[in-house]
Amino acid sequence: MPAFQPSAEQFRDFRDDKHDGPIAQVNLLKFRVKAKYAKDDPEYGEELSGEAAYQRYSAAFTAAAAEVGGVTTLLASTERYFIGGGDWDGVLVNHFPSRQAFIATLNHPDYKAMSRHRDAGLLCQDLIVTRPSWLDGDKV
Repeated sequence: MPAFQPSAEQFRDFRDDKHDGPIAQVNLLKFRVKAKYAKDDPEYGEELSGEAAYQRYSAAFTAAAAEVGGVTTLLASTERYFIGGGDWDGVLVNHFPSRQAFIATLNHPDYKAMSRHRDAGLLCQDLIVTRPSWLDGDKV
């Protein structure tokens, strides 16, 4: 079931997993039609799509992730379903050298400020954490 944040149990399980190698995260995204900034946000009242607000978040998150070796490998709008069906508006794929690097990004000093764009633009998501078997064309 799509959600907005991980449950406490999901976060603990992620944090405590013993795998210390690289991870990739596949985010399936559903955007608000119109961004919904809080009244105290500088962007409050802007006429902006949810997707555009989320792109602001992604740009800031990508910069913070780079500080710990993370990289955004894909941010894309959904074109169509070739196999199966669904209701996702976009896909985001991030790669981190370790789960600790991802957690460090969440603890970045600018995360709270950048996350207002995520909150304004995102309706819900599924986030799938993977352990790559192949990475950049090479077997891991």
